[in-house]
Amino acid sequence: MGRFKNVGAALSSTDLTVIYTCPTNFTAIIREVFITNVDATHAVDMTLSWTDTSASATYSLLSTHSIDADSYLRFNEAQIVLESGDILKAQAGAANDAVVSVFVEELLRPQG
Repeated sequence: MGRFKNVGAALSSTDLTVIYTCPTNFTAIIREVFITNVDATHAVDMTLSWTDTSASATYSLLSTHSIDADSYLRFNEAQIVLESGDILKAQAGAANDAVVSVFVEELLRPQG
């Protein structure tokens, strides 16, 4: 059994932002992702991706998807598996309009 973590980030810019990085000697399973539009007036475009650092490749999970004002998008039972060093990233089309919350299970990989 692993350890469970909640990780979140308020996207204060329109830059691609690291939400979570899988620690050394762990495999992480992202169980659920919430992307919340905290703007009461305007929709926000969201992009979500993950980077496989061992392959130096980034893969899109969501590309410029519009989320209505005061609404959210939920990836329920996402089951996204990340290895040590892999990274989950998000980008909002407008600064200060989105919050990303990730619920992760981290599994220790014994060395030796």
